[in-house]
Amino acid sequence: MPRPLLRITFVFFTTAFLSIIVIADRGHADLFWNLVGRVPCGDKLGHLGLVGTLSFLLNLLLEGRRAPGRWSPMMLGSLLLLAFMTVEEASQAFIPCRSFDLLDGLANIIGVFCGEGLVRMLPVRRPQATLVH
Repeated sequence: MPRPLLRITFVFFTTAFLSIIVIADRGHADLFWNLVGRVPCGDKLGHLGLVGTLSFLLNLLLEGRRAPGRWSPMMLGSLLLLAFMTVEEASQAFIPCRSFDLLDGLANIIGVFCGEGLVRMLPVRRPQATLVH
């Protein structure tokens, strides 16, 4: 995917993702929850799919860069997203219209690593050397 298109896709998806969080935090997601509730495990699949997609796009945008230090086997995008999603999920315990759920957190973690796994499966692109005459 061309880099400018990847950036636009990431910004669009992240904006939509954050909008869902804000709408839910304000208690205005009843219609959305009713639709999700009709699918077996819809909430968990939603977490996995949304976070997995965000992980894929972020790690792709960061070109699979590894996290520094002892977390080096993990991609930087995965580490950043894992930290954000942990804080976001934990914050739900303090928001009256939300509910903290460990299984949502687990679905987020699985999504992060699925997204990273997909990036790892992509062929590595190396810049081609140019011949100098």
